[in-house]
Amino acid sequence: MLPAEDSEEAAAARAAVLALRRESGMPVAGAAWVVGPRQLRIAETSGVRSRDRRGLTVPAGSGLIGKVLATSRPAAVSDYGAAPQAGHEYDSFVAAEGVRAMAAAPVIVGTTVRAVLFVGSRDAVRLGDRVLTAVTAAARDLEQFLASHEQVHRLLSEARAVRNSAQPPDRAAMERVHEVHTDLLNLASTLDEGHLKERFHEVCFLLEQGCCAEGPPPEKSATRLSPRELDVLAAVAEGCTNLDISDRLDIGLETVKGYLRSVMRKLGATTRFEAVTAARRAGLLP
Repeated sequence: MLPAEDSEEAAAARAAVLALRRESGMPVAGAAWVVGPRQLRIAETSGVRSRDRRGLTVPAGSGLIGKVLATSRPAAVSDYGAAPQAGHEYDSFVAAEGVRAMAAAPVIVGTTVRAVLFVGSRDAVRLGDRVLTAVTAAARDLEQFLASHEQVHRLLSEARAVRNSAQPPDRAAMERVHEVHTDLLNLASTLDEGHLKERFHEVCFLLEQGCCAEGPPPEKSATRLSPRELDVLAAVAEGCTNLDISDRLDIGLETVKGYLRSVMRKLGATTRFEAVTAARRAGLLP
C-alpha cells in the first residue's frame, strides 16, 4: 500500500533517499513502495530529470528493482545494457532517466518486502563498497523506522483500548497498562525527535494520569518487579543519578525514567527514597 504523501512513512522514505544519494555519491536515488503482490511504484526520487518519474510502476522481476522485489535480496549492475542478470527488461524509470549503473536493496519489515531503495548513475561505472554499503544501510534504517512505527501504533491502540474501556479496570488490566507504558517509553529512546515521538509521549502522559486516577496497583502486584526494574532501583539505592543509571545499564534517559515511574507505582511510592525503602521492606533489595 502506498503511504500518503504527508504521512510519517513517506517523510521517512524521503529522508532515506536524500541521505542515500549523499552517502553513496551517486547522482540519482529513489524509493519504490510495494503496492501489490507483484508491483512496485516509484514514490520518492532525487536527482532525476523530471518529477514525472514519480508514480511509475515496475512489475516484480522487471529490471533491477523488480528483481529485488522478486528475490528479496540486494542487487547491482555496473552497465545495465550489458548485464545479463538484469534480463534486459528495462523498467520505465531506467529507460526514461538513461540510468546505466544501478544498485538496489529491499526494505523488509518482518518477512515482507515493503519497499526498494535504489541509486543510479547515467554512466557505466563499477559500483564500489561505498555505494553498496550506503544502499543496504539506508534500507536497514528505513526498515527499523517502519518496524518501530508499526509497533508504536499497535501499542498506542492497545493502550487507548485499555484506558477507554467501559469496564472498570481490574488488576490484570492495570498491569497491562503499566507494561504498555513501559514498552512505549522504551521505544521512545530508539526514535528521533518528531511528531510520532511527541504523540506517544502524550499518550504516555495520559496513561500515567489514568493510572494515578485509579490509585496504585494492588499490594500483591507491588512485589513483582521485573529484573530491569530491580537493576534500576538497585542503582538508585546506591545513590546513582538517572544519567549514571543510563550509562551503567546502557539505556536511554527516558527509559530510566519510565522504569522508575513503573517501580514507584508498583510499590505505592511517590519518591525515589520511598521506593527504595518499600523495596527493602518487601525483601526486594538488601
